[in-house]
Amino acid sequence: MTRRWFVMACCVLLSATSMFAQSKNDKAKADPVSGTWTGELAPPGGVQVTMVLKFDGKRAVSGTVAGFPNPGEVKSGTFDPKTGALKLQLGKVGDGAVLLTLDGTVAKGTATGRVTGEVSGEFTIKKK
Repeated sequence: MTRRWFVMACCVLLSATSMFAQSKNDKAKADPVSGTWTGELAPPGGVQVTMVLKFDGKRAVSGTVAGFPNPGEVKSGTFDPKTGALKLQLGKVGDGAVLLTLDGTVAKGTATGRVTGEVSGEFTIKKK
């Protein structure tokens, strides 16, 4: 009888470990925003940028932007996992002003949309 309980306890522990690992993996797949993105803003031949973005899992997006003369950051950012809608307001680090707004969608590791602000045009960035 003791042996039977020991085997059953081992089976329960093994399945619980497997379920935990699987749910952790599902959360990683469910975050299409967090990570490093590279691409171009504005008209063809525009600014090449690298963004490191972080999604809070609910709605907010934060991060940094490199490629401009001054380091940039996401002043305000949102992402809707249901629709793929992404909106990022960018500005210089240490300055409260929003200089550019990216408004687009994320699908299969690529974000595309419109840039407005100090320059206008299109953007395309891809997740590494």
